[in-house]
Amino acid sequence: VVIVVATGCDKRFNDINTSPNSTTSVPTPYVMTYAQRELGYYLFDVWRSGRQSNVACQHWCQRNYTSEDRYLFRQEVTDGFFRNTYFITQNFQDIINLNTNAGTKGEMSAYGDNAVQIATAKLMQIWTIQLLAETFGDVPYTDAWKATTIVMPKYDKQSELFPKLLADATAAVTALKSASKGWTNGDVMFNGNLDKWIKFGNSLRLRLVIRMSNVKADWQAAAKAIITEGVMTSNADNAMIKFTTAGAPNEAPLYNGFIVSKRNDFTLTKQFVGLLKGINDTDKGFTNPFNGIEDPRFRIYIGESNYDVGRKMGVPYGMSDAATGAFVSANSTEVISLTRTPYPQIIQSNFWSVFMDYATVCFMKSEAYDWNRQYFEDGLRASLAQWGATNVDNFVNAVLGKFDAADATGKKEIVMTQKYIHLFTQGFEAWAEYRRTLLPKSLVKPGQVTYNGVVFATANDSGNDIIPRLKYDSNEYTLNKENVTAAATSIGGDAYNTKLWWAKK
Repeated sequence: VVIVVATGCDKRFNDINTSPNSTTSVPTPYVMTYAQRELGYYLFDVWRSGRQSNVACQHWCQRNYTSEDRYLFRQEVTDGFFRNTYFITQNFQDIINLNTNAGTKGEMSAYGDNAVQIATAKLMQIWTIQLLAETFGDVPYTDAWKATTIVMPKYDKQSELFPKLLADATAAVTALKSASKGWTNGDVMFNGNLDKWIKFGNSLRLRLVIRMSNVKADWQAAAKAIITEGVMTSNADNAMIKFTTAGAPNEAPLYNGFIVSKRNDFTLTKQFVGLLKGINDTDKGFTNPFNGIEDPRFRIYIGESNYDVGRKMGVPYGMSDAATGAFVSANSTEVISLTRTPYPQIIQSNFWSVFMDYATVCFMKSEAYDWNRQYFEDGLRASLAQWGATNVDNFVNAVLGKFDAADATGKKEIVMTQKYIHLFTQGFEAWAEYRRTLLPKSLVKPGQVTYNGVVFATANDSGNDIIPRLKYDSNEYTLNKENVTAAATSIGGDAYNTKLWWAKK
């Protein structure tokens, strides 16, 4: 064996077996395109959004198999969500590394200033880590993406993580302001526009500050300072992945889930439909702040093909499989079916995935300035325009009439409820905002009647309110046991009913 090995080896083995036609590193534009698109697809599909955040915030529910609606989440799906999101964000770290490493940053500068590529990749990481922290609690950040040196990363405590994300976002914006050349190609969100990246970064900072409003006394002053510095100013600044047409990788994730996979699993909840139709919920005992006002986005959300034939009925949230099936069957000609042609906007192949939009920024500005009327109106009009509603003046005036007649508490409810309506298909954001503010009041809680005497009964330890979080990746208890156990202890237990740091009052 020794003789064979000695004579069979060639000192030039690596040279001989390395293709001169293969690149040693992927150019960063390809990495950025892939990572932006992958986030926009993976986190907004019928699993991460469809069966997790969109049902948690009660924008929609399942028509057949209602396990997740009742907080029986499939742990293997949650495991993949936690793990794969880190895999995606590793791509942003690769961009940072390629633009930092002395051996590669010169080559990468051809695609935009090194500092720009680093800053934009960091902002995408921050956006994603905020979402993970608001879903699970403490999560790895400081030790993340260091697999060659740290194979078992510690979990950053939320009380330290959110300020750290804010500081890093501030540093990224500062770097962008002094840059001269944005991405030459590969940036499918802003096409290399530095001004839009700066506004996105500041808007992300604003969101981080407002999310800490329950736990940081100085949040309002910080929010106003960021607004003054410059946040999104129109729908042209929206941070989104705009899908184009049928066929991978260009089709929108909900189109794939509904049409390509031929599944009609979801529809709007009875509670959300009532909110949009401007009616009270007598089952729950909810008084709609927009009673008597139908929202023009209702026909857009469900599609003209449903609206025009009277299929305007949502499905009560949180019922058993049998009760839900019976309800859908008994009301088969009235229940909203999102696969009716022509398809509603949300399941067309060219629908978008939103990371941040101007309407949301306006609602945050209204909150920062004590429920400012003008910023609220700006947000309402921006939302209507983004969704394609027309002839909206009567609706806007009617909503503003309700706003003007309300006291301070009522104004808060009106702004946050309109924000919730706008965030349809942005389930993670809507879910987070409910947990922070306990608004809107239309959501049905465990123990409350959802329909005709039927009580919303959860099947696990979710508590007596909307589910506060998801459980950690179960694989972490094998691969990173010490750190995930410490995180579980830090947040108060790896349970569905553990309220997160930023959501506590």
